[in-house]
Amino acid sequence: MSSGVSDRFVGEWLFERVSSLRRTHFVRACSVVAFLGLWWAISLFYDPFFLPGPREVVTEVVYIVRYDAFITHLAQTLTRVVIAFGIGLMLAVAIGIVMGVSKTGEQFFETFVIVGLTMPAVAVTVIMLMVLGMNNTAAIATIVFVITPLMTENIWEGTKNIDRDLVQMAQVFNPSWPAVLRSVVLPQLVPYVLAASRFGLGAAWKIVVIAEFFGLGDGIGYKINESFELFSLSGVLAWTLSFVILMTIIEFGIIKQVEKRLTQWRGDEGSERIGVSLFQT
Repeated sequence: MSSGVSDRFVGEWLFERVSSLRRTHFVRACSVVAFLGLWWAISLFYDPFFLPGPREVVTEVVYIVRYDAFITHLAQTLTRVVIAFGIGLMLAVAIGIVMGVSKTGEQFFETFVIVGLTMPAVAVTVIMLMVLGMNNTAAIATIVFVITPLMTENIWEGTKNIDRDLVQMAQVFNPSWPAVLRSVVLPQLVPYVLAASRFGLGAAWKIVVIAEFFGLGDGIGYKINESFELFSLSGVLAWTLSFVILMTIIEFGIIKQVEKRLTQWRGDEGSERIGVSLFQT
């Protein structure tokens, strides 16, 4: 009897899980179809030279991927983003924790964070390219300078919201600060680090394209600039679209999976939201 009840429970859980996934994919597909439909409808009122439709841009994307060294330029862009993001994340975690646990550290680094948040990304790009030259170092330095304050602010706030009682309890059993940091502080910071990583990575994609557009000889931004100089809107849209598609695959195929694995301890992510209860009343 108990075995039958257990099998039924598992079957219902699997059915609800599959239904939820199907509903999620369906809604996302609808949003893509709506965007493409709106784009196609607007393009009907313009000459393809001034506003190409989805079909023309997809044709250009296929040509780019097959004949225009897409993989080479993409690899250059990804390499710059990965290196800069790694450096920026390590700096953000270190500085954010220091600012969260130390008043002196907060007062020391707060000015740098505010300056970094307020400086325009284009201005930072131009300054780095003029100071460091038209090279990978300038592009990486630009990304690090822009994304580090963004991520630091989130981790800083997360550190201040850590449960102090858990820290004090851990110190009773193990007074070693590195052990407390590893076993108590960092696990509580995981959601904040993931949120900061998403902000930082999103900004990094934009900044690297700007840097490549202005001063580098390869990468996605360089090819967008090349199409711009030829006044080829289809080329600009094709390079942009191909880049966006790949970044979307990385977001949903890698980042979200890592986030799920690291936050399993928080329980089911499909918990009821406030909107559901409001509209069901």
